[in-house]
Amino acid sequence: MNGLIVRNRKIRVSVRLLVHWKSCLILIVFGISLASVPSFAQSMNTYVIKNPAGGQPYSINYTITGATVNDMLVNTHETSLVILLNSTKDGRLIIDLPRTLIDAKDGASDDQFIVLVDDTYTDFHENKTSTDRTLSIAFTNGTERIEIIGTRVLPEFGPLPIFILAVSILSIIAISSKTKFKYDV
Repeated sequence: MNGLIVRNRKIRVSVRLLVHWKSCLILIVFGISLASVPSFAQSMNTYVIKNPAGGQPYSINYTITGATVNDMLVNTHETSLVILLNSTKDGRLIIDLPRTLIDAKDGASDDQFIVLVDDTYTDFHENKTSTDRTLSIAFTNGTERIEIIGTRVLPEFGPLPIFILAVSILSIIAISSKTKFKYDV
């Protein structure tokens, strides 16, 4: 029996045939949707950079296509953030940079970052908020390094030097109040 029954000029379809047909259609649609997900979806990744001065760690959110991020390093001498990649095809890095980690300022105004892809200047798109700056950087297959250069990176001093300065000042005040220095001129 093929699933079709004709009686009195009416066509009746077997329930088994309908269930089988719907199941096949659902499986086909599901298979196509799974195959297309990687090309459309981009998951947000987070990389944590530790402050070498012992201060707070900084979380950097990013999405990337065409590569994986191997490492992110802060170069305090060049006031830059270095991103080491393993690229497998042309792609794009979209990265949220906290202003407390790296910023580009000219006085109180925002300045342009300099972006180098494998040591070559490149154009990029930028969105700004009061807390971070988001850069969208295109790169080609084989790219190994992206460097974002600003005017300031990481706080120059963590909480420890401020604490030491405060203790020093209080110690000087305490010692000088106990020992009355007399100056004879």
